[in-house]
Amino acid sequence: MNIKKEYIYNNNRQIWRIIPAGNRVIIEERSSDNKEVFFSCIDINSGDEIFSDIQLDEKVWVGIEAVEDDYIFFHKYLKPDMPNHKSIITFDINSASVLWQNNELTYLFYNSGKVVCFKQLFESRDYFLLNALTGEVIAELGDDHEKVNELRENSIEDYYAEGYLFPIEFRRELTSETDSEKYLHNYAQKFVIKENINHISIDELLLFNYHEISDETLFNNIFVAVDLETGKILMKETLNKKISKLMPDSFFVRDNLLFLLFEKTKFGVYSITN
Repeated sequence: MNIKKEYIYNNNRQIWRIIPAGNRVIIEERSSDNKEVFFSCIDINSGDEIFSDIQLDEKVWVGIEAVEDDYIFFHKYLKPDMPNHKSIITFDINSASVLWQNNELTYLFYNSGKVVCFKQLFESRDYFLLNALTGEVIAELGDDHEKVNELRENSIEDYYAEGYLFPIEFRRELTSETDSEKYLHNYAQKFVIKENINHISIDELLLFNYHEISDETLFNNIFVAVDLETGKILMKETLNKKISKLMPDSFFVRDNLLFLLFEKTKFGVYSITN
């Protein structure tokens, strides 16, 4: 197995979210000074810019609901101090422009060119099916929960077919059975590690990160990639130095690409090959 660095992304703003979608990556960033949010998009394989530093009319209380096909669905917040979402703002990636906005409905999920959304009533919801391109109402579903759940199941199946792998926790106190678990158990005996290790196994490739204690109150977040067949460490990187809080969600895999999150403002993309 081999791991090759393809590019490093760094826009010197705090990265809020990274969303690989097809052959693109959508990045949500926030300014540490005024909390304004910016959105950028790069080619997933090369890191080349598709668009950069896009802002909407609402510059703070807005976020990404979902990225589907060529659309980014944004939401606003019901109240600034509450997490509840409101409104649908549909953005076209190709033209880097807003297609339509609906302030009466709230996004639920996407299904094959259609947006399933709802209008919140006092004690119930009315559901609607919209054309994702135009925002026009295709169908009023009322409170037909069965139809909504049927559409949702298809949407979930599509999402999990997209090739994501996320780390799972290795608990050192449990019996090690697989080659990956045995390697991690032996590795953990050599270092002073805070809490558990998070890992992904891909055939003979083991990817993991852990928090090494640097002093009594601070930690270093370490990432390691190892070829289990040869025992060779292919890559070892310090993702965060002298941090006070654990940051276990520091990497993931999409298809043959490894995403590593460094500090707060950058991430690296690496190709995985046999």
